[in-house]
Amino acid sequence: MLKSGAGRGRPRTFDEDAAVDAALQQFWRQGYRATTTRGLETALDMSQPSIYNAFGSKRDLLLRTMDLYEARIAIELLSALSESSNGYEAVEHFMARLTRWMDDNQAHGCLMVNMMVGDIDDDVIAERVERYRRKVGDAFAAAIARTEPDPSVVAARADILLAAVLGLHIAARSAGGDETVATMATHIKRQVSEWRSDSLSGRE
Repeated sequence: MLKSGAGRGRPRTFDEDAAVDAALQQFWRQGYRATTTRGLETALDMSQPSIYNAFGSKRDLLLRTMDLYEARIAIELLSALSESSNGYEAVEHFMARLTRWMDDNQAHGCLMVNMMVGDIDDDVIAERVERYRRKVGDAFAAAIARTEPDPSVVAARADILLAAVLGLHIAARSAGGDETVATMATHIKRQVSEWRSDSLSGRE
């Protein structure tokens, strides 16, 4: 593991954003524990002392990659939940984006979910993962609340969607999960469509 602590500064002649992105891909594919110093050296094309001087410990680097990952998810996926005044339609937009996103990141699953089901004994990392889970759940709830007046229904359906999406990511990470993921995604989309239809018929 890379050592933590302050190190002697060095000229930043490398592309720091590209290095963090390379580290993200490594942690995402391999997992935090399985990502080795040697693997990071290769992925970032940097020596261990250079990585240490630029980012600190392996844990520090992971936290940087989590920042990047969350920012991308907010733009690429969660923003879809604000694309319609009808909350269920917004969830349908989200599911369409999620399906494409999972196709583009085959077998990776979700960085946060991978860590959620992994053996992480670090309180800071665990809190970051839990904060992400709450953020996604709150985004579902905010979307549904634009259409559904009953707070208890909003909470229940947001929980259902959160559990379903987490399950999708776990299935995507599993070997041979493509067919399972497709089936699960179809069921989720069908359920959201039924909720939307019910909400529209209730207004007539």
